[in-house]
Amino acid sequence: MSSVRGRWSLSRLGAVVAAALALAGASGCSGDSYYKPYEAGEESKSWKLGGVDVTLEIADNREEREHGLMFRRTMPDDHGMLFVYPAPDELHFWMRNTAIPLSIAFILEDPDNKQATIVNIEDMEPYVEMPGAVSQKPVRFALEMNQGWFAKHGLKNGSRVDLPGWVASIVASGDDVKGR
Repeated sequence: MSSVRGRWSLSRLGAVVAAALALAGASGCSGDSYYKPYEAGEESKSWKLGGVDVTLEIADNREEREHGLMFRRTMPDDHGMLFVYPAPDELHFWMRNTAIPLSIAFILEDPDNKQATIVNIEDMEPYVEMPGAVSQKPVRFALEMNQGWFAKHGLKNGSRVDLPGWVASIVASGDDVKGR
C-alpha cells in the first residue's frame, strides 16, 4: 500500500511542478521576460517623412545609442528611433538583443540644416550582430524603422528629405563609440 501511495504522490508532485512551470511562463518568468512592449518615451518627436508623420525616440547620448531598440518585441507602424551623433562619422550598427526586423537609413544633413540626403538604407535581421549595417559616408544621423518602411513610403538611397527644426537643435553628447 505504501508503494501505491508513493507513486500517487510522485505523480501529484509532477502535476504540481508542471502547473508551477506553466504559471511561471504565463507570468513572464521565462528566459526572455526582459523584453518589454514598445513605449515611445518622453523625448519622442514627430517628423513628416515620406508623406507620413512618424513618431521618433531620440538617442542622442552614448547610453541611449548603445541600447537602441534592444529588448523590444514590436514597434508600431510609423514609429522609429533616430540616432544622433555629435559629428559626422562612419557608423556601424548591429542587432544585439533586438527582436524587431529593422531597416536603417543613414542620413547626411546639408550645411543649412534644412534638408538631408539618405546616403544608404540597409535591412537588418533580428539578433544578427555581424556583419551589421555600415554607413557608406560619414553621417550624423541614423534612423531605424520597421523593416520595409522606407521602401513602402518611396524613400531610397539618394532621397532628399526635409529636416524639422528640432533636429538641428539636438546637441548630442560626444563619445568614441561608433554605432551601437
